[in-house]
Amino acid sequence: MQYKFLDLHSPLPLYHQLQEYIASQIEEGKLAPGDPLPTEAELSSAFNVSRATVREALRHLADRGLIEKRQGVGSFVAERKINEVLPGLSSFSSEMRQHGFTVRSQVLDKAIILPPSRVLKALGLPDGHETVKVTRLRFVDDKPFVLSTSFLIPQISVEEDFTGSLYDLLETQYGYRIATGQATIEAGLADERESQLLNIPLRDSVLRITWLAITDSGHRIEYSENTYNGNRYRYVVQLRR
Repeated sequence: MQYKFLDLHSPLPLYHQLQEYIASQIEEGKLAPGDPLPTEAELSSAFNVSRATVREALRHLADRGLIEKRQGVGSFVAERKINEVLPGLSSFSSEMRQHGFTVRSQVLDKAIILPPSRVLKALGLPDGHETVKVTRLRFVDDKPFVLSTSFLIPQISVEEDFTGSLYDLLETQYGYRIATGQATIEAGLADERESQLLNIPLRDSVLRITWLAITDSGHRIEYSENTYNGNRYRYVVQLRR
């Protein structure tokens, strides 16, 4: 990492100047994901500031998700977060490939079930109606990224492959084109299963996103519940007046 002198006469606190400088090194690619940062002592000496100032700067960088602290090891540049623009109706696979990532899916389970009432309500189905349930672990650049459970109307065969893009399958095989949708986004903490599958610490931050997909003819075709690795994912919302 390159070093520079901090401005002692600036109204900005030294810790803020330091954090912004390190952030710029990360955003410009001069520090890559996984790169170790210098130790607190090394940063303190290089920038001629106190260890407390360095510690505060690193804390803010960690809060922003730019670095991660590993107990007893040090601080490292975090994996870059993947942005998804909301609202968006392209498939997860298409969205990720547009960002230059490789995507693959592992089907953990698929079955015809009697779903919970919340699923029937979302899909507009009567009590006692069956749906196709598909649970997949989705990888981005071969790292587990999202645990997804989709509930599909029974016109979709449970024998389908489901390892590719679900939207492509629905459109090419069944003629269902997704035109609108409803998303609910909540913060959460990883449970034991999510921790194991997503390879994150137990009770680490996750994003829980439910999604209802509606076709251009108004049919509610898929309701999904998704758990994203909160350290690698964020939504960008576009607003218009």
